[in-house]
Amino acid sequence: MRRLFLFEGKKVLKKKTTWAAFFLTIAAVIGLYFFNYSLAKSIQQGNRARLEYIIETFQKWTKDAEVEKKEAKKEGSRKKVKSLTDDIKRNQKSISKYTSQKENYINEDWHKLYKEQIPDLQYWIDNFDSYSRGYDDQIINNFTGRATLEEILLIDKNDVTPFIQNSIYTPYLPTIYDEFTGTVKEEWGQETKRYGTTGLTYIYQLIQHLYIPILILIGCFIFANNVSSDISNKKKGLNFYFVLPIHKKKLFIAKYLSGFIYTLGFVVFMLLVPLLCSLFTKGLGSFKYPVLIYEGSEPNPFNSEYNTLDPLKDQFHFINLSSYLLQALLLSIVLVIFLYSIYYVLSLFVRNPIVTAILVGIITFLGMKYPAAYNPFTYVDIHKVLNGETATLAFNPAIDLQNGIFVLLGVGCLMILLGYIRFSKLSN
Repeated sequence: MRRLFLFEGKKVLKKKTTWAAFFLTIAAVIGLYFFNYSLAKSIQQGNRARLEYIIETFQKWTKDAEVEKKEAKKEGSRKKVKSLTDDIKRNQKSISKYTSQKENYINEDWHKLYKEQIPDLQYWIDNFDSYSRGYDDQIINNFTGRATLEEILLIDKNDVTPFIQNSIYTPYLPTIYDEFTGTVKEEWGQETKRYGTTGLTYIYQLIQHLYIPILILIGCFIFANNVSSDISNKKKGLNFYFVLPIHKKKLFIAKYLSGFIYTLGFVVFMLLVPLLCSLFTKGLGSFKYPVLIYEGSEPNPFNSEYNTLDPLKDQFHFINLSSYLLQALLLSIVLVIFLYSIYYVLSLFVRNPIVTAILVGIITFLGMKYPAAYNPFTYVDIHKVLNGETATLAFNPAIDLQNGIFVLLGVGCLMILLGYIRFSKLSN
């Protein structure tokens, strides 16, 4: 069994296409990292330019006011002189404020920046009914405000590097409670889109965009076609094994495990690549970065059709990024088992790897459209499961990490059994 397993592993490594796909993926991951990093730097430069523009504008207003003040003195208009003097003082105060903000932003002194923002946020939350914030006539909801304040307090307390956002004002944390429409929705999306500059925050950012499921599918495409390729091989094929004293079950296990271990290793390695890249830029960052966890909303006791989110009453909490990443890794491992098993079974029916990958992608995408506790595809979006978003929107607290592990493992094992049955028929 051990020799058979090692033999299958060596076969994979001897293929030039395997190495080509592997290095192309590495190049893509590295390119994506530095592209994101350059975008973050570009946004930072844009924010500094906006602060400089504001400072220059106030300086111009101050100069204009001083000229008008001199003329008013000549005219003997005391009232106008007093008014202009007050304007000059306000402008100078604003210049001092934005100059300090610019220096702190350039030096990335987040503690000083948050020191100015926290009191304003706290006042807004405490007086939410009488003091609103928003864009045009669309206000920012209470849940987003509370979550933003708590996140800033934790970032400041833990002294961690925050995400970069396209805003020089409050770095709002977008939540599922936001209900903006039209151009305001676009503006909100642009201002709250986040870019990680450290290795760990970048990985957190990637997980939110289905990075791990995509890696798994790529890994399956590279490593999970050992049986289908043998079937297509007219010279050797599976018949090569059957002239040897090898049990079918052992052969199937060896082929399945060799591809699975390579796929799992591929996914883990591609998660480590951005971390290695970050050593050449801003470093790994901190495991103490706060991650928002939704606690859900109470379902309507009369009819599920009337279930609604309540931004005033619904609660949340934060966990450290270390806990989040540990949970993500655990769920990723069982997700590899699930998706790899589906791909492996389909590859026994469809012998074209490209078609198989497309079919798995389509099935996964459609399955994600119907969230349920016992739908394995619900757990493909790892981030939304771990932070409680899927459970909150579905009003189903059963959608969690524990159930996800059991469901993915259970269905994955069924797929393995189905794959063995199909393999046995092919070998006959």
